[in-house]
Amino acid sequence: MLEDISAFCAIVKFKSFSKAAKELGISKPVMSRRIARLEKKLDTRLLQRTTRSVTLTEEGNLYHKEVSEILLALEASKKNIKSLNKEVSGTLKIGSPVSISNLYITQFINKFMIEYPNLKIQIVNGNHLFDLLDNGFDLVIYCGELPNSSYHYKKLGTWEKIICATPEYLKKHNTPKIPQDLQNHNCLDHYDNANRTWKFLEKGKINELQVEGNILINSSMDLKNLAINHMGIVNLPSFTISDELKNQKLIPVLSKYKLPALGIYAVYPTNKFLSKKTEVFMKFLGGIFSV
Repeated sequence: MLEDISAFCAIVKFKSFSKAAKELGISKPVMSRRIARLEKKLDTRLLQRTTRSVTLTEEGNLYHKEVSEILLALEASKKNIKSLNKEVSGTLKIGSPVSISNLYITQFINKFMIEYPNLKIQIVNGNHLFDLLDNGFDLVIYCGELPNSSYHYKKLGTWEKIICATPEYLKKHNTPKIPQDLQNHNCLDHYDNANRTWKFLEKGKINELQVEGNILINSSMDLKNLAINHMGIVNLPSFTISDELKNQKLIPVLSKYKLPALGIYAVYPTNKFLSKKTEVFMKFLGGIFSV
């Protein structure tokens, strides 16, 4: 029955009989027979099939949530059995924002690799990387409010958005006293901020203000560099500019209007049967972030 369940989960993942069959190395007719056999054993229809799509029935959705946990547990057990002495090995796949990877992970990971020399690591940088967890990644680092999902998480630390600029820029263009003053400034913004607004907490209420600037770029690290070169005002995560704030290369403004702190999380597919490599890396992350 396990091969029938594996076939079913592969179809859910790829939303296609053909792609699922290719992934498992079997023919499409064999795949169809396995699904038919599984549905017969369960005495219920799991999938709705048309010439164009494959979707889950209500029963299929419930069944998938239950059996996917079983498959994850079996896979974790298989990996653990291969390493009875609990030696940490294999490949750990991580998704991380660029700034977190640059300022934290790659800065300190040398000590981690010395401790676990048989472990290989793959890192993909970017934002909103939850899809990686459905494609074999072990964990994703996420900054902000967690969306509702079936994933599990561990809080690593906190951060907040800070509006700042260089002393030179503020001397030349004046320091904004209230959020509305930003409309007279060059506000350099992240390309992903589609509506071009910045949020502020005013009298207990969150308000949004439209900002304008001459540069949009999809990197917080690049925005920091632009700000350091006196190009304008930026609105960046505190972890991106912590050193620059300490040495006063950047000066925070409008601090009394900033939003409450948000979390930094390690997000992973399941809290059961975590592999040893994921466990030790989570411990490493806990050491480099302060909650």
